[in-house]
Amino acid sequence: MKVGVIGLGNMGAQIAMAINRAGFDTYVYDIRPEAAEKLVEQGAHSAPSIKELAQQADVVGVVVLNEQQVSEVADEVASAGLPRTLVIHSTVTPMFVQALSERLAPRQVAVVDAAVAGGVARARTGDLTVMVGGNDDVVADLSGIFDAIGRDIFHAGRAGAGSAMKLAVNFMTIAGFALQTEAMEFVRAYGITEDALSSVLTTSSADSRAVRTWGFHDRLRRTAAPGTAPAHEVMHKDIASFATAGGRAGLLLPLATVAAETLLGKVAERDRYLDSLGDVTPIPRCTVCSLELIPPFREAGVHPECAGA
Repeated sequence: MKVGVIGLGNMGAQIAMAINRAGFDTYVYDIRPEAAEKLVEQGAHSAPSIKELAQQADVVGVVVLNEQQVSEVADEVASAGLPRTLVIHSTVTPMFVQALSERLAPRQVAVVDAAVAGGVARARTGDLTVMVGGNDDVVADLSGIFDAIGRDIFHAGRAGAGSAMKLAVNFMTIAGFALQTEAMEFVRAYGITEDALSSVLTTSSADSRAVRTWGFHDRLRRTAAPGTAPAHEVMHKDIASFATAGGRAGLLLPLATVAAETLLGKVAERDRYLDSLGDVTPIPRCTVCSLELIPPFREAGVHPECAGA
């Protein structure tokens, strides 16, 4: 099986590397030719265009920013005029996947959504959570690819189901970040440090992986590589998509609506606060997962859950 990957940003490059590492004949494309260089050094093939990639690859994975870009890629893949499977790793709405699947079926392109969670650190090691929607037989044929990029694979249902699962995961992740941001703002107003609150949270029912890696989102926003979409704008897109998809399903989701309306403003406030601190010592990071360590875990240099991995 020949596998193509379109979109070599933070996640796409790592997904392509994992697929190539697993022994698949791998073809890659990005609008930035330099993004493919490291993959070519590792044995992948760089395609000069999406259509030419689709003429080579049996399966085409898409890791681009939004629905418009996915749709444009899909049309280019279909223009190759060959039976192909399009795997959408991008975070999109379930109704978009369903409509795209219906649109491409007459052109012999099967659509599977395989949304991923776990971030760049787990993408690097091929340990992502993969949430899949699509025809049973088509999904079964792709199992080797999913095993290459993921540790936990869930076939959630028909096309669109993987994207629905991902939006729910992202809503909880992003809304949790917004809650943490306000909690940190609150304790600072009372003269309590963020480190102090983080240490207490790990001993309470509010403990979570997000608490234990507090500072990760700040670093992600403030060290984004040139040419990549700002992390907070991607978060806003995802939470707005969750609210929109909920509305299409007849649901009222007031918390999602508030989060979508206020997220960018809260992030801007957060960045102004970080700017006011000036140069600060970087937060120590876990030797296993490479994410931030809050005070209780810094002496050991590893998160407890990572130490037992």
